Amino acid sequence: MKTDKQTKTIDQVFDEFLADQEARLSPKTYRRYEDILDLFRSCLEGCWPGHEQEEYNRITDAGGTYCGTYGPDEIAGGLSEFLGYFMPHKVVAGKETMKAAGTVTKKLMKWLAEKGYVKDTETLEIAEERATEAAHDLPAARELGGLLADYVDEHAPEHYSREIEDHFTVTRTEPGKLWLEPFTSGDREIGPVPVPSEVSRQCRAGWDISGVVVKTRKGWRLLEVWNVSP
Repeated sequence: MKTDKQTKTIDQVFDEFLADQEARLSPKTYRRYEDILDLFRSCLEGCWPGHEQEEYNRITDAGGTYCGTYGPDEIAGGLSEFLGYFMPHKVVAGKETMKAAGTVTKKLMKWLAEKGYVKDTETLEIAEERATEAAHDLPAARELGGLLADYVDEHAPEHYSREIEDHFTVTRTEPGKLWLEPFTSGDREIGPVPVPSEVSRQCRAGWDISGVVVKTRKGWRLLEVWNVSP
């Protein structure tokens, strides 16, 4: 039976995309593409973007999967979850893999448009822009996370009066300083929080730092840093 654009699944489209790329890529780069699509597939299978629990139960109880059920028009809808949460929070990898996540998905969005797999070209353009940003921001955030972790290892205070364990949104930056807004504690903006000048130079307002911030006699200080994500 012939499979057309309307009946192809995400799995089939991913395989076709990789087949098209294999001819132009070195073996090493092609394996990177395979790895990123495997991660993207894992993300989609884990979160089922755009679909309710009842639908998930019905399909999985019958032995189905997200990528084996839905078509290419569902791909762009899962990109924000993949680049905004899955890669920075669920994947333990270096800067090259983080950069590749943006680069490969950008190429995928462009390819979907060229092949005519998705009629909503505006959605694909937005997704492609998101992927372009991620190719820069994900490796930069991974590097900042390492810099902050090293910094707190050397400068974590021993004495403090208050502790906030949370996700913190960076609200503004100055040389050597960050201001943070806790996500769940109910506190408003806290700061300045001292950081290395390289961190304040590269960090952007709106980025997320997960960890522990404490109040000392000299002001707010980082006690632990677990992750930085754009």
